[in-house]
Amino acid sequence: MTLNDISATILDGRTKGIPSTAEPFALRDIGKQGWNVLREDLPLPLMVLKRSALDHNAAVFGDYLVDGGLSLAPHGKTTMSPQIFAEQLKHGAWGMTAATVNQVQVMRACGVSRIVLANQLLGRAHMASIAAEINRDPEFDFYCFVDSVAQLDNMTSHLGQLDHPIKLLIDVGAVGGRTGIRTLEQADELAAAIAAADPGLFHFAGVAAFEGILPGLDKSTQPVADFAGFVVDVARRLPSSLYTGLNEFLLSGGGSSYFDIVAERFKTLELAVPVRVLLRSGCYVTHDSGAYNAAQDQAKADPHRHEHHPADLRPALEVWAYVQSMPEPGLAFLSMGKRDVPYDAGLPVPAQLYRPGEGFLPVGTAQVFATNDQHAYVRLGADAQWRVGDLVASGISHPCTAFDKWRFIPIVDDDYTIIDGVLTFF
Repeated sequence: MTLNDISATILDGRTKGIPSTAEPFALRDIGKQGWNVLREDLPLPLMVLKRSALDHNAAVFGDYLVDGGLSLAPHGKTTMSPQIFAEQLKHGAWGMTAATVNQVQVMRACGVSRIVLANQLLGRAHMASIAAEINRDPEFDFYCFVDSVAQLDNMTSHLGQLDHPIKLLIDVGAVGGRTGIRTLEQADELAAAIAAADPGLFHFAGVAAFEGILPGLDKSTQPVADFAGFVVDVARRLPSSLYTGLNEFLLSGGGSSYFDIVAERFKTLELAVPVRVLLRSGCYVTHDSGAYNAAQDQAKADPHRHEHHPADLRPALEVWAYVQSMPEPGLAFLSMGKRDVPYDAGLPVPAQLYRPGEGFLPVGTAQVFATNDQHAYVRLGADAQWRVGDLVASGISHPCTAFDKWRFIPIVDDDYTIIDGVLTFF
């Protein structure tokens, strides 16, 4: 599957977001259709990507990485769109990150040559898939997390011969958190097991962690700083014999909310080999209007973080829907629901109101307070002069659970003309 294959994919009225009256066409020709969201040329609801915001975010985050001497393997689970992967790699990403072997398979199918599986790898079918990719392509550079001797034993039991080894990253976790070793003693035990493992199957590559769901983050960001310090302590404690001969030591972390705190702590690690601080942030590419925007505002307001944070990412995702019913005073329904928008990290936020024949009008006070499968409940203030048939654009919270609801997503310019489109592979 190449990008050319994707662009040749035929779309028609069976595809969510495509008008039923459209003759079948190749994705590469979508810009030739002359469609515009505001002219109601496409059925709603419709999630769109704003080209200008995508380009802005790529430039802002790229500058941040260069200025900080950082590397990036963006988490592909956010978009699962090979076209977006290609843009991220074009803009200097060191590699891509996956969370599952299935995601690795999609990335490999579209030619991604360096992948970090930020998760535990184990199980016969999974090991067979990874081994087949390694043995098929001498250029495939594959890393995975390991957090126990039991996992290492499981991997070994399912592997035959590899043309080149899997690169292991010791996964560090926190008490009450997710996966990963919890103590320095556990790190010692795992390091010894890796050192004794078959070098034809495994090579040690570094240390990794994820700080985004630590206990106590609802009160302050101090748990992130403390945890990042512990990760550095683990890396410092490892016997130098484990990484002697490495070209570099990978130290990886950084979701999309606290990457700046992690990066600053990780940059303090000094070893006998060069240290590459590798972030895995995925949501920067589209940002959002909810949880990640709030995290950015928090970073802006913190004088200790503002200096080390890009602080200027823009929401690139919008979902357009009709005002389909106003059955009671102060209550409206939008023609979008849980099948169309994320609801796990906050509900959509109405941001723009467009009335056909009149243009953009003030949204007024409007809050989405519930969703059903295909409906959004909106509480309206007295200043919200909505009408049935109006078009409303809402910002979303949590891109990862927005992309998975759409196989096809159009890309629009600032006038909402459809200029391109992407496909997702969840």
